[in-house]
Amino acid sequence: MQIDWWTLGLQTVNFLIVIWLLSRFLYRPIRRIIEEREAADKAASDAAKDKLEEAQAVRRTYEDKTAQLAAERQEREADFHKSLEAEKDKRLEAARKEAAQLLTDARAKIEEDKHQALQSLKQQIEALATDLARVALRGPCRLPETLAQVQAHLDGLAQGDLDTLKVDLQAKDAAMTVMTAHSLSDEEKAAWNACLSKYFGADVAVVFTEKAEILGGAELHFPHAALRFSVADRLKRAAQALEL
Repeated sequence: MQIDWWTLGLQTVNFLIVIWLLSRFLYRPIRRIIEEREAADKAASDAAKDKLEEAQAVRRTYEDKTAQLAAERQEREADFHKSLEAEKDKRLEAARKEAAQLLTDARAKIEEDKHQALQSLKQQIEALATDLARVALRGPCRLPETLAQVQAHLDGLAQGDLDTLKVDLQAKDAAMTVMTAHSLSDEEKAAWNACLSKYFGADVAVVFTEKAEILGGAELHFPHAALRFSVADRLKRAAQALEL
């Protein structure tokens, strides 16, 4: 077999040219594309890694902030509860002090009322003792004093109450009874009539009667009411006050 070196050389050159052409126009662009893709993948991977690290940093920041807010909330809640407890204790203490002051004031008022009541009772007893002494000596209580008491009482009556007494005397055959422990003279009866007519009219019917049991003073009896200014009634009221 005979080798054609010329042909072999040409084929070799053609092969080398083909290899060069392939390397120049095919392999290099493909390698460049592969390198560019690898570089793009690496860049994308690096970017994704950076984004992941950034996301993790954001998550850690969020968790730290959440933990900080939770701690601050718990601290505020604790402070709020402390403030509530302090306010409650303050109000309870104020209420205790107010209650104690009210109790002290009430006791002082009771003592003052008791003292005034005892003083009033003492004065009543002294007046009663004087009246009883007069009765024991068979001397009736002075008429001007009793009339003054009656007049002061009628002056102090409300107009409605006075009108009620007047109406009570307007019934047919109605009369006012003036009861005393001793019989009255004509002059004393005239004084009573003059006093009563100022309040109930000049035509009011007045009947005078005596009852030793009232001890002294006088009582005014209406058809459905009575005004008592007698020593016996004052003794009764003094005894009731002593029972209280």
